[in-house]
Amino acid sequence: MKVAYGFPYHDAPARPDFLVGENLADLAVLVEQSGFDAAWLTDHPAPAQAWRETGGHDALDPFVGLAVVAAATSTLRLLTYLTIVPYRNPFLLAKAVATLDVLSGGRVELGMGAGYMKTEFRALGVDFDVRNVLFEQSLDAMTRAWTGEPVTFEGLGVSAREVTSYPPPVQRPHPPLWFGGNSQLTLRRVAAHHAGWMPLPNPRSTARHLRSPPLESLEDLATLLDRLRGFAADIGRTDPIDIMYWLPPAREPEEMARHVKMANKAQELGVNWVVVNGEGTTIAQARAFVRRYQEQVLQHLEGP
Repeated sequence: MKVAYGFPYHDAPARPDFLVGENLADLAVLVEQSGFDAAWLTDHPAPAQAWRETGGHDALDPFVGLAVVAAATSTLRLLTYLTIVPYRNPFLLAKAVATLDVLSGGRVELGMGAGYMKTEFRALGVDFDVRNVLFEQSLDAMTRAWTGEPVTFEGLGVSAREVTSYPPPVQRPHPPLWFGGNSQLTLRRVAAHHAGWMPLPNPRSTARHLRSPPLESLEDLATLLDRLRGFAADIGRTDPIDIMYWLPPAREPEEMARHVKMANKAQELGVNWVVVNGEGTTIAQARAFVRRYQEQVLQHLEGP
């Protein structure tokens, strides 16, 4: 079982300790040394103030932040959990991904989503109603750009004539792709694009509003996995599907013990990555959490 650590950007405004590059780099080193397989950052370039004031959080630019992490480490995978594809021109996104992959020696894990926050779409000048069209065309354009060869591409808001994006990523043909979300559309995309799946926690209380199936338990996950595998079988996909499962917060010893049980149970369902949110409001607290997690969880997970 592989484990991805999320830097503790849980607040708005973000805690001052986590806005210091040296602190982020030092924490990344400890995360790598403690046995985590990846570290991740999320993507909120322009969140609404109302959201920030009602439980939302601030975030670094994931590619800039992960570049700092990359410079301080040597084996830690660099995960976007997740970047919102429609927010960016596909060639700019392809360049950012390839640059990070090249400079890190091929360590990017590209988690992607279509997005859900309408106010953020409006702030960035992107039509929320065509986000799925933009997602699909961006996948096509980025895949072509990552070849390093000249690309001609026509799409919504994009007209490219023999453009070249160089250098291409180290990982060929591109870094591992992960799609986030629980909808049938997402599951079909995962199957069709031979991507990994990042199911997202979704309480039943918000499932109808978000128009996405609920995910509160491993039982919910098993139901969605059956659907995903059914879609893969329908198109003849036979290769294993990477699955990344988000674990609930773990601050107390009993919650960390629950992480061990949940991770091992998830592995029985076919999950091969779990995601944990780091804890702490200072760098000292964040480091202490990483050490506790290494002792109480990482050392007790079952092998692959």
